[in-house]
Amino acid sequence: MSRLHRVVALVDDDNVTVVDLDGREHPVSLLVLDDAAPSVGDWLVVHSGYAIERVESEDARRVSDEISAARAHPDERK
Repeated sequence: MSRLHRVVALVDDDNVTVVDLDGREHPVSLLVLDDAAPSVGDWLVVHSGYAIERVESEDARRVSDEISAARAHPDERK
């Protein structure tokens, strides 16, 4: 399953970055990301340890808020 992650650190190697997921840091490969290397604070869609897409901050926050709301109220599905 793909999930949104925020870049929290850059690694000297151009093909790896560190992202935050639920308060834990994870290394992520950038080998399949077509864009330029991300910057700290950027949002990425990550699947199986690979960044597959960059997401605009506004869109990432909206999706993150929706996921948080769904987790807080699992019985209120639309």
